Formats: sequence, structure tokens, C-alpha cells
Amino acid sequence: EGATLAQLFYLLGVEPVRDQFGRVLDIRLIPEDILQRPRIDVVVQTSGQFRDLAASRLSLLQKAIDMAAESGDQGTNYVAKGKVDAEKVLLNKGYSPKDARELSTTRIFGGVNGMAGTGITGMVESGSQWENENEIARVYLNNMGATYGDSKNWGNFREGVFEAALQNTDLVIQPRQSHTWGALSLDHVYEFMGGMTLTVRNVTGKDPDNYFNDLRNRYNARAQTLQAAIGVESRTTILNPTYIKEQLKGGASSASGFTEVVKNTYGWNVMKPSAIDNRLWNDIYDVYVEDKHDLLIKDFFRKESPAALQEMTAVMLETIRKGYWKASEEQISRLSALHSEMVQEFDAACSGFTCDNPSLINFISRYLDPQQAQQYQQKIDDAVKVAISGEKSMVLKKEEASNGEQQRQFNGVRVAIITFVSISLLILLFYFVRRRRK
Repeated sequence: EGATLAQLFYLLGVEPVRDQFGRVLDIRLIPEDILQRPRIDVVVQTSGQFRDLAASRLSLLQKAIDMAAESGDQGTNYVAKGKVDAEKVLLNKGYSPKDARELSTTRIFGGVNGMAGTGITGMVESGSQWENENEIARVYLNNMGATYGDSKNWGNFREGVFEAALQNTDLVIQPRQSHTWGALSLDHVYEFMGGMTLTVRNVTGKDPDNYFNDLRNRYNARAQTLQAAIGVESRTTILNPTYIKEQLKGGASSASGFTEVVKNTYGWNVMKPSAIDNRLWNDIYDVYVEDKHDLLIKDFFRKESPAALQEMTAVMLETIRKGYWKASEEQISRLSALHSEMVQEFDAACSGFTCDNPSLINFISRYLDPQQAQQYQQKIDDAVKVAISGEKSMVLKKEEASNGEQQRQFNGVRVAIITFVSISLLILLFYFVRRRRK
């Protein structure tokens, strides 16, 4: 309801100009003597939905950034400083002085080619696709670096502009206005807020602070650190025996929900390692592997969704393999045995982490005895072959369906031609009979 835009305008030191109906038509600078603080530079990562529905507001926001940069304040102005710093970066990247100057206040970015997603979630969850986080940062910069706000360059991508805008970033803020999702329950949070955090770290060399603008209660808006949000959510949901007991009544969908939260915890570990500590992983292990609350967790997964337990244990093992969780040898051995047991008993589900990561498969095999390792790898190989043959079968069926559709279309055209000729002959015959009678 405009809260985020209002915050952005006030950070920049501008205020809205409204008409008699309260609609915001324009903006004006708040004078330096009234503002009595520096103007704060901002970078906006717009969602695809907001970009498509509120283009006029993004244009107004870009106007506010330009006005703040050119305000001529006598004191500190971080927007003006950011413009100078960005211009230097662009010049070093080979831009002409004119282009570097024009692009130096570009601060609104979104998906290229109208995309809504970042393209990094699949990459993050397939750990063998990357070994250094700067590979993820590069994908984020390339996929989310289209410029918005300026109608002349709307949706354009120019390499290095997004990177230049991020030079002085100290903190990343995510608005939160709904009780239906949290930092761990929704993958888009680590995808966007986390993706921006990782990218800033790789651009600036320093890890930015992270805050949620908690707007769930409009009468008690507050800022909450990422670590606090994760702590509250984990303690009240996935680690809470009362919550878990109720969720167990949900069957397979609840099993998938537990696994999704564990995947998102791993995602945050990648995006901001300091946000997830060993204690949280140890607690997750104790609840879902050791079943410390005696909730018969393993029996629940075996009955409702063995694939979810395969995925959960694979995620935990990948977290260890990547070095984010310093697990004990006993924990690694126990997880490897449980994961292998689920794969051998129920076959490999080949979800995100289970089959598509040779490095993880080899890591798990090292903690199994030779016979178990061989049987485990054979099950994975068999599942991959079935998946590949299934894809080929799908392609073949599509081709057959396409050929069948072409044949039906041909038959339809043939029937139409015959019908048209028949009707034409009837009309001619009717015309001829009438002439004869006359």
C-alpha cells in the first residue's frame, strides 16, 4: 500500500505532491535545512509484478533519485556521492564519458526480457553446477540487471550498470506484509533478498546487513534483522513439537513442506553463511533424523513421502559437503546411511538434490560400506536411466501426437473442401432447376 515507496522517497529526501483527491502526481525535494540529515542512496530491485503494474511509480522514483543527486546540498549527500562513484566504475568498464554520466544514477533494476525470476534457484540447488559463489553472483547480475524507471532505456540491459549501482551498498531490505510466508518457508526470499545479498558481497567485498521491514501490523511497523526472523520462524515452526504434530496430520503435502523449509535453510546458508549457524542445523538433525521428540518422524516419511526424506537428507549432506555445516562424523554417517536406505528401499526419486549432483553422490558413498555404496549408486543410475528414457518417450509421444494432429487437421481440411464443393453443386443445381421452370 505504498509503504516501501514512501520509505524510498524519504531516504532520498523527497516528498510526494498530491492533487485534491490525494493522488501522488509529482515529487519535490525536502530542503536540506528541513531534512537535517544526509540524503541516502538507494538501489531498487523491482519484482516483475510491480514493474508491469506500476510503471508510472518507477518513473517517479527514478525522477526522485535524479533530483536527490542534483540537489546541490552543502552537507553530505550520499546520492550525489553514489553518482560520482558509479560514473567512475562505468568509465573504467569502457563506457564513454557521456554514457557513464547518463547511466550513473540508474538505480532501478529487474528481470531481463520481462523475466520475473532470477534463474539462480536451480543453480543453487544443484551444487555441482557451481563451486564459487561469484558464479551465482554473475548469473544474478546478468538476469536481474535490466534497467527500469527511464522510459528511454526501459528493460534494456547494459553490462556493468547494475554492478556500478551496487558499489556503496551497506544493507539489503525486504518488505514483509503477510503472515503466510517467512524467510524459511518461501524460496523467493532467499532467491531475491538472498541473491541481492550475495551479489553485493561479491561486488563490494563486504557482507551487507539484512533487515525485514515488518509491515504485517500497520499499527506496529518495525525493522527486524534477518537472523532474528529466521530464529523466530524456526523455533515456532519446524523445531516446535506442537507445530510438527499438527503438520503431521497433513500427509504428503506436510512432508514436502518440511523438506522445502530445509532446502530454503540451505539456500540462505549459500546466500549469507552468517545467517545460519551450526546450532540450527544440529537442531534440525536432532528433530528429523534422531526424532528427539518421539514423533515417529521416520515412519511418517516412509508412509507419506519417502522422496521427501530422501531430499531432506540429501540437502543436509550437501550443506555439509559445501562446508556450511560443520557436522560430526557420526552425523554424516547417520545421514548417509538413512539417505541410502531410503533410496535402496523406495528407489531414487531424483528430485533436485538426489540424482543431479555427482559430487554429492560420491561424498555420500564414502560414508557407506563398499557393498552399500555400490547398491546405492546402482539405484541412482537406474533412476537416471528411467528418467532419460521417460523423457525420450515423452518426446516421441509428442511427435506422434503432433503427427496425429497434423493428420486430423488434413482430414478436417479435406472434409471442409468436400463439403464446400457439395454445397456449391447443390446451389448450382437449385439455380439450374429454377431457370428450367421459368
